[in-house]
Amino acid sequence: MRSPSDELPATGRPLPRAPKAAVHFRSLGCPKNRLDTEVMLGTLALSGYALAERLEDADVAVINTCSFIESAREESIAAILEVAEQRASGRLRALLVAGCLPQRYGAELARELPEVDAFLGTGTFPRIAEILDEVLEGGPPAASTPGSEGRAVALRRRPGIYVEAGRTHLYDEHAPRLLIGPRHSAYVKIAEGCDRICAFCAIPGIRGRFQSRTLGSLRAEARQLAAGGARELNLVAQDSTSWGKDLPGRPRLAALLRELAADPELEGVAWIRLLYVYPSAVSDELVEVLGSGGRVLPYVDVPLQHASNPVLRAMQRGTTAARQWRLVERLRAGIPGLTLRTTFVVGFPGETDADFEALCEFVREARFDHAGVFRYSDEEGTAARGLPGKVPLRVARERQRALLALLRGIQAERLAGRIGREVEVLVDAGGRDRARGRDCTQAPEIDGEVLLGTGADTGALLRARITAVRAPDLLAEPLAGSAARAG
Repeated sequence: MRSPSDELPATGRPLPRAPKAAVHFRSLGCPKNRLDTEVMLGTLALSGYALAERLEDADVAVINTCSFIESAREESIAAILEVAEQRASGRLRALLVAGCLPQRYGAELARELPEVDAFLGTGTFPRIAEILDEVLEGGPPAASTPGSEGRAVALRRRPGIYVEAGRTHLYDEHAPRLLIGPRHSAYVKIAEGCDRICAFCAIPGIRGRFQSRTLGSLRAEARQLAAGGARELNLVAQDSTSWGKDLPGRPRLAALLRELAADPELEGVAWIRLLYVYPSAVSDELVEVLGSGGRVLPYVDVPLQHASNPVLRAMQRGTTAARQWRLVERLRAGIPGLTLRTTFVVGFPGETDADFEALCEFVREARFDHAGVFRYSDEEGTAARGLPGKVPLRVARERQRALLALLRGIQAERLAGRIGREVEVLVDAGGRDRARGRDCTQAPEIDGEVLLGTGADTGALLRARITAVRAPDLLAEPLAGSAARAG
């Protein structure tokens, strides 16, 4: 359990010493969600709460949810119900649910889940300490009341719903952020929300209009993280390529990358990785920066989603299969040593066998380094929900399995071609005899790992030679005399 007498790594501000209660967090979904969790953790810590790593050590539980697609909603609901049993039995003093799920379904959740004391939307999570104070000051449970599905629920009062429609809070460098993961690899949210009109995507309705953080704010946070030991900065947003469009002077993403790459106060940062690049907004200037070497990695995560013209048109992606292919060629020609990641959606309404085969043929030719495949799901508030030609779930599952198998085979072949090469490895989990980390082609948590046959320190950056492939992972041996620089 972390006491509020600890210091926050990003701010260095001293914390109050007398803990009000111990809070356990469960963060679901993407790295952008995790950043919101880290700000909530920091806010609670500064407000006098201790942080419990295990649920059994906690007085309060907070679940930060995701509702991007059906499977994410199911995972969030399952997590809430699991912890709700502890709340209903009186084992926990309070249960709070935050994030995208309450933002979309706050009132409905409050009716169905009386075990939850408060629901916080994406715009109100900075108020978590104030809201938790109010919940805990509400006194002991008044009675046991039958909940949905016959659950006996200990209640103080009706759950509080704290949701601001159409608004998501965007943290800045002054936020009391407390890192969940290792300090050597950190995420930085450069923007929030999205103005795109993709037919299948609910993000604009959940996260609201696009809003950028200023260059000064991002530079300040990057320096804070570097001072705390960060060797890798991963820049994230729902739409990274739109960064700056709403700021004075309309700076471009390439300018932000150049600024961070040249900042002398980021001396300890070796890698700057850009995630979530919208395909129709990739400028020549951005390609030039990504191919210029130095701290900015030649890594592009561009969600292409499909490669059939009828499906792309129905998805409202504003592009064509030919343009998708030209983008792949332009990226490979302009970025030496490029690592290319993408995502696809199968089972979109109206997708035919011919459409799916066009997608598979595109994948065979493009030979991506990494890729994810999602099954389409109907989402409230999206244009695709009303489209005819729904693809049966069985067919969508078969297409997902087939495309994943194709992609994995291509990935295994590409990885096998790297055997014998020397790479730089950032160690994520050190040990005396073995360690694991990543090279610059692998983003955290999604692209596999480098498994080292000898020990190394967490946070070290060392040279190694790839000896074998265990897709999606690589096996490697550190080079003799390689400096395990921990930064």
